[in-house]
Amino acid sequence: MGRSEVPALRDVCLEIPAGEFVVFLGPSGSGKTTLLNLIGGLDTASSGQIRVAGRSLVDLTEAALTTYRREVIGFVFQFFNLVPTLTARENVELVAELSPAPRDSGEVLAAVGLDERQHHFPGALSGGEQQRVAIARALVKRPALILADEPTGSLDFETAVRVLKVLQAACREMGHGVLLVTHNQEIVHMADRVVRMHSGQIAEVLTNDAPADPEALQW
Repeated sequence: MGRSEVPALRDVCLEIPAGEFVVFLGPSGSGKTTLLNLIGGLDTASSGQIRVAGRSLVDLTEAALTTYRREVIGFVFQFFNLVPTLTARENVELVAELSPAPRDSGEVLAAVGLDERQHHFPGALSGGEQQRVAIARALVKRPALILADEPTGSLDFETAVRVLKVLQAACREMGHGVLLVTHNQEIVHMADRVVRMHSGQIAEVLTNDAPADPEALQW
């Protein structure tokens, strides 16, 4: 007998304005990461439409998807994925060299609080510092959208707060849209909107008129 197919996402319809901080919340297997991967051009949808920053992702060639990921999307993951033989600044410059109109690498590292640590190798940085390098790497190419998949999942509370403040500042002060995937209920208080997912569907969309400072979170 053949295996029956189970769709990862079903009937998902969502419009996200530019510059909004959106948290996708739900248990493992609810479709959060799959949705982020589709928006990021890492996975291909079997049906439906996806438009980001005026671009349709449907039927793009692999070369076009590579350009899209390089120019439009900034990725931040739970694991930092830094090149261990490069300094913090060199890790950021590696992405800047591939971008059409990058920010200054040193200025971006200063913006995430690493001005005095930019010449250190990842092994000499704490987990929170490494994650801030990863955020700087995403910011340096001026992305329209930052996709963050469990970016604080491996960090302690105080370190996670620092990382969340950096992402919040990217949204508030630099104008980047931020889509953050998490299973942590407490992060929702800092979002403009919260999208709760369950079994591959959007179960609820909540708007937060006064997003909290992440330092106010109690985990």
